[in-house]
Amino acid sequence: MSVVLEPLPVFPDTPQRSPESPPPEPPRAWWRRVVQYLELDTWEGRGAFWLVLAVLVVGFGPLGVLAVADVSGTARRMLIAAGPVSICLGFAVLILWCGHRYGEGLRWSRRQTWGMAVMFLGLGLLGGLGLWFSEG
Repeated sequence: MSVVLEPLPVFPDTPQRSPESPPPEPPRAWWRRVVQYLELDTWEGRGAFWLVLAVLVVGFGPLGVLAVADVSGTARRMLIAAGPVSICLGFAVLILWCGHRYGEGLRWSRRQTWGMAVMFLGLGLLGGLGLWFSEG
């Protein structure tokens, strides 16, 4: 009684690698996939991330200080009024940066970029003035 061994079938969907090719890469960790998906694995992506984070810190900093500090009088009025001013200032800086860097791709002219930045500055100043006078 002899046993005949037949070769295993080769499936066409299975990629065959040659002996010279490097072994396949191990699967990436979940956080590496998130970093790659958010495009934070490049210098430009990391720079944009830090810029947005700085805008948020500068923009919401006065409101954070107001939340933890027990202030009254003029200091309270200044922190309340500085909230929308700093938020809109941060957005204006972000618009100027994006307009300078990606203006052609976004189809923004210099006039549109500066117009949006001035609009945000004006909104911030008007909001800050309104909160300054309403707090008194």
